Amino acid sequence: VNEYKIQQAMSALIRNRTVLVIAHHLQTIRNANQIIVMDKGRLVENGTHAELAAKNGMYCKLLSMQ
Repeated sequence: VNEYKIQQAMSALIRNRTVLVIAHHLQTIRNANQIIVMDKGRLVENGTHAELAAKNGMYCKLLSMQ
């Protein structure tokens, strides 16, 4: 099963629901309404993919590593 098929299945299952997804592959959460970035148990950033990518913070660093 490839990443695209997993994304499609998840999209269908979570429609109109609140879902908490823990992801190491950021592509998995790219389309989330709200992304929360944690480091050592602390919330360090939150926002949409576009907002976090523009901040040049931890999320942006993680993106560049993938």
